[in-house]
Amino acid sequence: MDALDWIVPLPKKAVLGPSHVDLTRCRIQGAPAATTALTALRTALTPAPGTGSVVVEVRIDAGAELPPEGYTLTAGEAGVVIVGADPGGAFYGAQTLLALMAAPCDEHRACVPESDVRDWPDLPLRGTIEGFYGTPWTHADRMEHLRFSARHKLNTYVYAPKDDPFHRERWREPYPAEELARLRELVAEAAAQHVRFVFALSPGLSMVYSDPAERAALRAKAEQVWEVGVREFALLFDDIPPELRHEPDREAFGTEEGASARAHAAVCRDFAGRFLAPRGADRPLTMVPTDYAGTGRTPYRDLLSEELPQDVLVWWTGSDIVVGEITAYDITAAAASYGHRVTLWDNFPVNDFDPSRVFLGPLAGRATDLDSVPLEGITANPMVEAAASRLALTTVADYAWHLAAYDPARSHQRAVRLLPGAAELLPLVEACSSWPPGDDQSPALTALCAAALEGTAQPLRAELTRLASLPTDVPGPFAAELAPWVSAAKDVAAAGLAALDLLAETQPCPDGGRTAVERALERAEAHKANVLRGVIPPFVRAVLDRRATTSPPRDGGPLR
Repeated sequence: MDALDWIVPLPKKAVLGPSHVDLTRCRIQGAPAATTALTALRTALTPAPGTGSVVVEVRIDAGAELPPEGYTLTAGEAGVVIVGADPGGAFYGAQTLLALMAAPCDEHRACVPESDVRDWPDLPLRGTIEGFYGTPWTHADRMEHLRFSARHKLNTYVYAPKDDPFHRERWREPYPAEELARLRELVAEAAAQHVRFVFALSPGLSMVYSDPAERAALRAKAEQVWEVGVREFALLFDDIPPELRHEPDREAFGTEEGASARAHAAVCRDFAGRFLAPRGADRPLTMVPTDYAGTGRTPYRDLLSEELPQDVLVWWTGSDIVVGEITAYDITAAAASYGHRVTLWDNFPVNDFDPSRVFLGPLAGRATDLDSVPLEGITANPMVEAAASRLALTTVADYAWHLAAYDPARSHQRAVRLLPGAAELLPLVEACSSWPPGDDQSPALTALCAAALEGTAQPLRAELTRLASLPTDVPGPFAAELAPWVSAAKDVAAAGLAALDLLAETQPCPDGGRTAVERALERAEAHKANVLRGVIPPFVRAVLDRRATTSPPRDGGPLR
């Protein structure tokens, strides 16, 4: 197996040789500015100073003619050298070295192939936004997510859980000491993993935008998290009424269509000018407009374009809130409508609109030819299920780093290989891989169901048998989160197999056969978890309907 298959995202340029560099004994050294890279290597490797040790050296060279976060990695007889354009690049070079070490080798306990890698990201901002409705991730989920992000070169995590009351409903109130301590730990872990921790506030449900006291309260809340290390902020005005509801705001900003954009721009100006600028924040503010989907000009966007500071980034979800395709034209048109560069808030693989489903497939339908397109980057909005989300998010990382090489199917295969538990549950992963949510849950199985009704049942039986045989003892958080869907998949497969048995009867079937299928279908549909609910139950009902009104085929052909 090619060792490159163990690296996600796929490097820009990489040549691997046939021989290996044994890293069982190694001496790790490097520049002080490369501390995070050196720490990552020393944590994963076993340093053994002295003669006979292979030297692993990490350097930072701003003149190496590499883009930001770029790196080179060479491994050979002389040892291993990682050169980063900056500390982030050095860190990502270390991550690539560790990924290469994960490739199986029969000869050495710890080794990498001869390597010559030159690599850098395409999108400057690559990450996730915990921005869904529903139970927020746990602190442990978030800590592990930051480590996952580092492994796959995702450089941004946005803290914006809709159901954190101190983020949205109670935005004026300071965090209690215990919550603040957890935020401090997250910020520290993010820094260690070269992940930008962006703290978002969503005041639009109740804020009186024109009130100086309200703006001061917003700054005070930001000051609290600044004290624990937050250095990047976002203001969210999504999912709120489009019109101004408070009389002082209507007097200050007007009552015409889109006037709320003036209010939102004013709050952003105040926050950037009176909070970020005095503290020397080196990252621009990001905001979510109320009008956050679609590509055309609107009164709201026209006003926002005029009054929002030019350096503020605008989050945008695509031509709709949840989409199957985003083109370069869509991005360019949206940026023009806002008069600002945009960042894609990609509502993938989020499931808060239908918690009965999980979306385990790859990112697809996203433009890869983005030269000169005013896109800052992508933040994917994951599912409530943090561990299960990592399968799709791995492909997001692959996409954002190396656009031209991104292949959804290949990326998904590598993600399945890398995520513990995913390969063991592959039939479930395949059954829950369709996107967007309104599409057929499984075009392949839908076609096999149609073929079975026409007399070719074996391919469907083979696939349903795989699903019915899913193991229930797979260790790890991925399998634990998906246990309800495993159970649902096994029962829906059993119903489909029972229907196939009924379909195969060559003699008139007693009522007991039909009753068994009906009971299997009832068990399948009793689950809250939705696995192929739009595919297999309709097939089972079609079999029941046909058997109720027709005789069994005499020649093995289709029922008529």
